[in-house]
Amino acid sequence: MNEYIKLRNIKGNAAIELREGASRLLLCPDMGGRVFVEVAGIVPHRIDLQAAAHPGDDFNNYGGNNLWPAPEGGMYGFNYKGNEWYVQPVVNKQSFKTVAWDSNGAMLRKRAALLNRAGTVIETLISREIKLSGCPVMLENYELEACLSYTTVDSFKVINEVQADAGLLAAWTLEQFDATGDTISFCIVDNPYQTINFDYYEHPGKRISYYEKGFTYRTDGRSRGQIGIKVEARAKQIGFYDFDRRLLCLRCNGSDGNGLYFNIADNDQPAGPLSAADNYSIFNSDTDMGAFELETIGAAKVDGSLIQGSELISDTVLAVFKRVEDIECFIRKNLGRAV
Repeated sequence: MNEYIKLRNIKGNAAIELREGASRLLLCPDMGGRVFVEVAGIVPHRIDLQAAAHPGDDFNNYGGNNLWPAPEGGMYGFNYKGNEWYVQPVVNKQSFKTVAWDSNGAMLRKRAALLNRAGTVIETLISREIKLSGCPVMLENYELEACLSYTTVDSFKVINEVQADAGLLAAWTLEQFDATGDTISFCIVDNPYQTINFDYYEHPGKRISYYEKGFTYRTDGRSRGQIGIKVEARAKQIGFYDFDRRLLCLRCNGSDGNGLYFNIADNDQPAGPLSAADNYSIFNSDTDMGAFELETIGAAKVDGSLIQGSELISDTVLAVFKRVEDIECFIRKNLGRAV
């Protein structure tokens, strides 16, 4: 019995399951609307079964695909009380309500009052729509054991009046995967040397390798680090591959790109909240969690001096190939030669 089946058994009727061929998706409204999948018997997501069975008052890091309010740190961060990192109860514990559901997807909503580090209360209506989207054209010439693709449309609508000099808000998805010695994350982008924002943590050094049409980041869950990918770089997508499991993941930020991008990082942001503008991020954990994250980031919608909210559209593809050689071919085709 794999981790996906164990989680499904724990959640029972509290979760929504969608099926596509030899793949399954589990949506958990009472776990922050997190998404977990199984593809051809493989479970790519990190799943904390202990937290799922016995959630607590502190941070319940269940794993999977999760929606967060950005920024995490800085003067407007949602994850700090003074200098103490924490997760607000409305993010950590408050359930979504299922407002629509069929065999192809579901719509979740909840109303939540978010408190930022500056002491500003932001009343929001949070929506999360999940829908199956079919395997993409770029994989149609490869032989696959199975493929599961889904789209998330995540939004925050600000209900009260919030001035932009009192707070910022953007939708941010963190998709968390189990790391192995063979998990390599990548970004397909022109001008890769000008693409990466290294201001999150210490420079990852030799974990970054550059190619003609992108770069890779060795995300083996053994060295904590994080990079951003600048909006201005116009990255096509990010992803990861694992030859041992014949597994490929692709993530694409499908948002319109309009709005205010700002620094979402969990750091002091000494140059202020507008010191960075990323629409993707890749996080690698220490050995304590043994995971990594492929993240998409939305923009704040601002009308005059007021924050209106944010919408983020993200596409995730998880495919198990019949042959490792085909994954190698895909990477060569899309990243080009090492430089």
